Amino acid sequence: MNLTDKGKILPILLAVCCIALAVILAAGAIVLYVDGAARRAENPLESIYTAEKAGQVMKAALPLFLVFLCALVISIALGVKPKTGKASKNAVRMKPQAEPKHVNTIRTVVIIAAVILIIAGILNGGALDVLVKAINICTECVGLG
Repeated sequence: MNLTDKGKILPILLAVCCIALAVILAAGAIVLYVDGAARRAENPLESIYTAEKAGQVMKAALPLFLVFLCALVISIALGVKPKTGKASKNAVRMKPQAEPKHVNTIRTVVIIAAVILIIAGILNGGALDVLVKAINICTECVGLG
């Protein structure tokens, strides 16, 4: 297998990064739980999940996430698409229809607005509030909190 071809190496890199991210984040969640359970045994009223501990897990995954993001942007810029299986002889080939230009414009505007609002929410501290609420809901749901 020739890995010098951009159509082969970038999807493999993306898959490896995605799997590694999942493993790192899962391991971080386990470490958070084990550490929190040990602290809760000492002080039952203490919150076992803190933003600082979650931030440490996220910092560990950040470099790999940035590599994944860069590889994704490069693959999109180069137009690398996953290979699909060959169509059978009896398959009917349909000509793809182009979407109207205004639909693409609307999508672009919505994506830009979403990114701007996400950044604004992070800057005003909303991400921390969401994280705390999500942790409380999850721990209550499974009976830990």
